Amino acid sequence: MKHLIPYLHDDQKAADYLRQLRWPNGVMCPRCGSGAVESRERGDNGLQRFNCVHCAVRLGQQCALCTDWTHSIFEESKLRPLDWLLVIGLWQLKLNATEIAAAADIQERTAQRCINRLDGGIYETYHLDPRRQLAHQVEADECYQSAGSKGLPRDVERRDRAPRSRGIQLRGRATAETGRPPILGLVQRRDKADPDAPAAQVSLEVLEHVRTATIKPIIAARVKGGAQFFTDEYNIYHFAEANYDHRTVNHGAGEYARRDPDGACVHCNTMEGLWSGLRNFLDRFKGISQRFLHLRVVRYEFLHNHGHLHWRQTFEAAVRCIFSTPGEYLRRMAHQYRRIPLTLCYR
Repeated sequence: MKHLIPYLHDDQKAADYLRQLRWPNGVMCPRCGSGAVESRERGDNGLQRFNCVHCAVRLGQQCALCTDWTHSIFEESKLRPLDWLLVIGLWQLKLNATEIAAAADIQERTAQRCINRLDGGIYETYHLDPRRQLAHQVEADECYQSAGSKGLPRDVERRDRAPRSRGIQLRGRATAETGRPPILGLVQRRDKADPDAPAAQVSLEVLEHVRTATIKPIIAARVKGGAQFFTDEYNIYHFAEANYDHRTVNHGAGEYARRDPDGACVHCNTMEGLWSGLRNFLDRFKGISQRFLHLRVVRYEFLHNHGHLHWRQTFEAAVRCIFSTPGEYLRRMAHQYRRIPLTLCYR
């Protein structure tokens, strides 16, 4: 975070730095995309005001003002640019709300709202980007994460049962209804022949349950056709034989890796290792609600996929992703009495 130090002493410098990341090729109107903007006075919080000539003519007004944060997830925030810059840096360090609140000297509830905004922005712009596809050699696996109704007292009261005990011991596959929503993991192996290749790229999806009908559209959208597709022998992956070079390992027979005659290494160990990293990351939150589980998982996905870059490059990539959405997804989610069904989250 040392590159942020020069900007953490002045709101104007922080606002100018964030503006440069949002519009690297010059300021554009966030409403119409026009470059015909005029600089006006700054606000008390250091944000620069602009007048869009095209919007003023279109609306028949003398001026049409906007700021550095217009039409972004920061638009309705009362935090200063300096505070947001520090919070984003701490967010990138994988800290929870309590740790961010202590380090940034803000209230814990404010830090929680900031985390939700940042995770929601990454989810909407990065995770749901249809251009992100895995290719070549892809592994698939699933895990089950304990998550309940933490922070949702009305949802807890609505359940006519005693609080669930730690360490659920139920037969069969767990579901979100039983308190352990499954997470589908897809990872593209790193190309070892290319020394400049990035780390293994991962795509994680939080689901209500694990069934063929649930995972088939996700895999079809995330994995390019013709790729080598490695799984265990769980029968929900049987459909992959039609569009992929599907190969399996039999964990039940004690087989965890093998090398086929064509030289391909058949295993799911890359994805198995990523589950350990994900669980260690989620443990920081000391219990997590199902309502926000997919947002926390997406933060881990983004930071892992950019882990091969310098810290500053990852920071700037995160800010550009966050600035490219006004936060419509999080607003819809906030107006739901109960959490959005996770099967409807993946548009």
